[in-house]
Order: sequence, then structure tokens, then C-alpha cells
Amino acid sequence: MEFAYQFDVAGILVILTSLVCAWVRPKLLDNFTINLKLLIVLSIAYVLTDGSTSILLQLKDPRLYYFTYGLLILYFAVLFLFPFRATMYFYELCGEKPNEILLRGTLFVMLSLAVFGNIFFNFFFSLDRETFSYYPGVGAFTTFVYYFLCAILVGVCAMKHRRYLGQIRLRLLITILFITVFTIIYQNLIPQQSITGLIISLSVAMTIVVFCFIDVTVDELTGINNKVGFTRACDEIMHNSDVSGYSMIKIQIYHMQELNERTGMENGDRLLMLLADTIRKSCAMTKSKSVYGRIGGDTFGIFTRDEIEINALSEALSGDHIQNPITGLDYAVSFYAGIYRLEDKEMDIESMLDHASYALKWVSGNFKTNVAFYDDDIRQEDEHRKAVERKVRSAIIDKEFKVYLQPVYDTMTRERVSAEALVRWIDKKNQMINPGDFIPILEKNGFVTELDLYILEEVCMMLSEWKGRGFKIVPVSVNFSRVDVNHPGLVDEITEIVDRYGLDHSLIKIELTESAFNGDMESIIKVLNHLHEKGFIIMMDDFGSGYSNLNMFKDMPVDVVKIDMYFLRNIENNEKGMIVLESVVQMAKRLGLAIVVEGVETQKQYDYIRKLRCEMIQGFYFAKPMPSDVFPDQITAG
Repeated sequence: MEFAYQFDVAGILVILTSLVCAWVRPKLLDNFTINLKLLIVLSIAYVLTDGSTSILLQLKDPRLYYFTYGLLILYFAVLFLFPFRATMYFYELCGEKPNEILLRGTLFVMLSLAVFGNIFFNFFFSLDRETFSYYPGVGAFTTFVYYFLCAILVGVCAMKHRRYLGQIRLRLLITILFITVFTIIYQNLIPQQSITGLIISLSVAMTIVVFCFIDVTVDELTGINNKVGFTRACDEIMHNSDVSGYSMIKIQIYHMQELNERTGMENGDRLLMLLADTIRKSCAMTKSKSVYGRIGGDTFGIFTRDEIEINALSEALSGDHIQNPITGLDYAVSFYAGIYRLEDKEMDIESMLDHASYALKWVSGNFKTNVAFYDDDIRQEDEHRKAVERKVRSAIIDKEFKVYLQPVYDTMTRERVSAEALVRWIDKKNQMINPGDFIPILEKNGFVTELDLYILEEVCMMLSEWKGRGFKIVPVSVNFSRVDVNHPGLVDEITEIVDRYGLDHSLIKIELTESAFNGDMESIIKVLNHLHEKGFIIMMDDFGSGYSNLNMFKDMPVDVVKIDMYFLRNIENNEKGMIVLESVVQMAKRLGLAIVVEGVETQKQYDYIRKLRCEMIQGFYFAKPMPSDVFPDQITAG
């Protein structure tokens, strides 16, 4: 029978796939286990032996009989080694150990039959020396039995660890299983048409592509679980094991970005790998199954049991233990951990990580201890945060956020020249919620941008109404958080809202706190320049309170500065405070900036500010913040 030549393109595909992976993600390829690397080698070896035997059989040269016969034996040996290594890799991937006696025993039998079974009698194949015709042997069906056995072992493992594997990998596994069974049946029915090399090569190629690019569960740098792999592994333990006594630990390197900037990215990566190795070793010593992974840039997660193990891990992560191998660093490395003891077994992994993260925030930067537990105090604050987050969106819909206005006056004439819009949350029970209770929370979760844009729209709606009724209107400043600066499309959204109400852009002042100017200066300058081009006035609140580098103001498109009210506390009895305030005022004037002094509460303070000839003034001495509908003189026609 003529044996079709198939030096498959699939073999080249596997080689190219491996090379692409090595080129695109070299660190991830380094983290491939020995079993997966052997699978790649075996798939290439199979294609080579398959193609070579095809060529030799087509040549029909009796002189090559023994060489061809030996190559066919090698071909079957590779054919049996492949499912063995595939099964071993799959169990390794799931953190399991297969029944090695069964698996290795059947492999030994199949290899013995492949070698001795065809030396002494035609077990898997027969090769006519005269005609060079190839026929399946009497035991060819055992190949199907062996592959089916490996498939059963993999299937049992897959069902047990289906949560960790995920839908994509399970579908890949099922696909490979079906095409493998189809291939074995096909080869037994039509032995002269070999497609096994194609199927094996494609299976390995698909596995590499899925694991490297589509469903990656391994961190490229450290070789441990990434966020996806960690979450799945935790979820599997939660559903398959008794998790009594388990804790979720979140570990973070303190000021990792600063460490990278001062010592270089290479040292930063080295530290991450060292921390990962320390966590790996610590978890290897635990009595129960522990899961660990790198779940963020400088953040690691551990799901483990036993207080003793947690304490041992805390000691292992002390600065001295980690720092010694990194010689030459002049930077003190600190590690912090937040720990949540599992109480609700039905809680999802993200919520557990959220609790651990909240505990971590309490201890970050603390030089007395580097571990915090999610206790009652933290729980109360966390529950308050979540309650605010749940209520805030409906509060916007129900218009519970109200605009209060505090007038700003001309210092010399005492004429009202503008106002500042302040947000007040008055709930359904008509109780006012302190801004300090919700603004910091909204800044952390990013929702503050939606609130700030809502307040802007309320202000624009109010000014448009006043304009339509012929009232005298003054510019109004709207506060924006430092979080807003990074919001994509911020300038366009601000412009669209103001234009929707037909207002001149100069009627809206964009007010940012000085702390907002301490971030990415390039991005901030770009946003503010864009706002300037649109005709908006830029104000800096709390000027002088943030100890910023004053050199930045030569590039900052700021029009007005508001001097922090802190300088006015007991200023008439504080000579140093007066000197500081005078210096700040003179500096602002020399920079060509208009000045608003806020927090003026007494006649003496007002007289002093008037003496300094600051342009504008704001404070309780003139007027407190008030609801916009009772804003003084708002009904006076312009």
C-alpha cells in the first residue's frame, strides 16, 4: 500500500509557535514546566519520524529495510510517550499527582511492546521486505486503548479541577479529546493516510497559544499564579474543601514605584521575584493546601490556613529577611500585609481580597507593625464605605446632592464678584451628611468624577435659569478632585455640559486643590491648557498648603489662587503666620495670579487682608455657604 507523504506543515507550525512565544513572551516561556517543553519536543519528533518513514516507504528500497523498521519502532515509542507527558503535564497544571504506578506501568508495557513486540513478532505493524508494503499489526488496537486510558485520567482530573481550569481550557481539552479519538479511529481504518502528526502538532500549538496569550494564569515575571490563576485556585478550594480557619492575605511592597525610580526597574523586578520565592517556600511548609499569586504590580495574595503559618509568613517577610540578598541598595524595603479571617464561607474571592485590602490600607506606612487584621474597627469603617457607595448613585438620581453657594467679594468694594459651588448631601430623612464622610470614599473608588460633573450640570442649569429670568449672575467656581484629572475625556465632558446650557465659558471657574498638582505634571498641564483654550478660568485651591515645588507654576496655566484658611488662624497674634501669609501673597502677585483669601471670620482678619490688597475675599465674616435658591441678591435684575 502506498503510504502518503506527510512531512506536515503542522510540524513547522509547532516550531514557529514556540519561537513566536519565545520572542513575544520570553519570560513566560521560561516558566513552562519540563513536561510542556517535552511535549513540544515530542510533537516535533513525531512529525519528523512520521514524515521520514513516509519518505522511506515511498522509496521502497530494500536496502533501507532495517533503518525504516527501526524508525517505525521509534515512531511508535514517541506516539506512546506523547500522551504520557500530556497527562503528566495536565496533572501538574492542576496541582495534582496522577496514579503513577498505573500511568508509568502502562507506558512501560506499551514501550516494551513497541520495541520487543515488533522485534520478535509484528505487534503494531508489519513491513514486507520485498514490496515494502506497510500493514497494521495484530495489537494496533492497543494504541486506542492506551490513549483512551490517558484520556480517562485527564478527564477525571479535569472534572475535579474544572473551576481552576476555566471554560476556555476545558473547551480546548474537550476539542483535543474528540479530535484525538477521531484520529486514532481514522488511522486504524485508513492506515496509509497519516494525519496523526497534524493532529498532535496542532494540539500542542493550540495549547501554547491558549496558555500564553488567551487564558494566561501564570505571572510572566515570577512564574507563580497571576490574578486569574489565583482567583480560580481559591475558588476551587472554597468549593471542594473545608475552609474553616482559612485567611486571605494581601501583601504589598511599600512605595514600589519610588524604589524602581531610585534603584532601577531591574532591582524592582529582582525584589518581586525574591518576594514570590519567599512566599512559595513559606506556603510549601504549610500543613494544609495554600494558594498564592501575584495579583497586581507590587501586590501578592495568599489563601492559607492556621494562625501559626500566617505569623511565620509575617516573620519571613520582614525587611531584614528580604533585603540581605539585594546588596548595594540604599533603600529600606518594607512589606505590609492585610489579613482577613474567613467568616462567611459563601463570600466570593473578590470580597475577601477587598477586606484584606482594606486592612492593608490601615497598616501601610506604619513603622511599628507591618500586619493588620480585618477587625471590628476596620469592619465598621469598611461597612460605612460600602453603605456610602451603595447609596451615592441613587442619591444622584433622587437629587439628594444639593448645590450650596458661598459668595466671594471684592476686598475693597465688598461687592459680590463670584461664588463657590459646594456640594451638600441631604438624604431622604432631611439629614445633612458631612462631605468629609463621603468625598474621600468617592475619591478612592473613582465615583467622585460623576458627582463633580453632576454638580457642574446643576450649576449650569441654575445659571441658565437666572440668565433666562434676567437676574444678575456672577461666575461660579466648581470644585474638581485630583482624581478627575485622569478621567479620559474630562475637558470634552465639561465643555459639552456648559455648552448645552448656552453659557459663556468664563462664567465657570474650574477649581482644583493644590494636591491635584502633585501627580503626573505633563498630563495635568495638558488638561489645564485644553481648558484654558476653551475659555475656562483655572483656580488653585488651598495654595501654599501642599508644599509643592513652586517652580512648576511657570508652566501651569493657573489664573487664580485661593490661599488656605489655615494661615488666618490667630493671625493677629501670630507674627510668623503673618510673615508667611505676606510672602505667599507677594509671590502670587509676582507670578501674575489673582488672589482669593478664604476663611476670613473677623473684622481684624478682614482689615489685615485689605491692607495686603488681595483682590478677593471669602469667609464666614461675609457669608456662610447657603442653598442656591436663597442666594442673596439673586433676584436682582442685571
